[in-house]
Amino acid sequence: MLKIPTKHLILVNGLLWSAIGIKILLTGIQYYRMLPHVHWWYFLASALVFAAFWFMFTGVVRKYTERILALPEPRTSIFKTFSVKGYLVIAFMITLGVTLRRIPQVPDSFIAWFYCGLGPGLFSAGIRFILRWWKAIH
Repeated sequence: MLKIPTKHLILVNGLLWSAIGIKILLTGIQYYRMLPHVHWWYFLASALVFAAFWFMFTGVVRKYTERILALPEPRTSIFKTFSVKGYLVIAFMITLGVTLRRIPQVPDSFIAWFYCGLGPGLFSAGIRFILRWWKAIH
């Protein structure tokens, strides 16, 4: 099994969160483009969702960085990037996202503004992970 320096798990988190954030943002933009009319408050809603996730993910970034830096091994499996609870949360969030997009009663406008807030929130958390990795290796 591939083992990498433990500190680099922070970088793995950063790259993963950033990529997922970009993917979700692009999905939100795609939903915006399908709407016949975009109300101004959709952008306000996206900004509020982003702000909520910014604060929520600030704690997550700190917690996961501390957990990774506390791992005793100098080199470890990439699968230790997340805790078991973290993997369960990821599975739940993916399932919820796919389910919401497939329920006809959930309007495309909701997916558009929610994903355009969530995506940048995830991306910003990814950037914070990368900055913490940079600090840890220097």
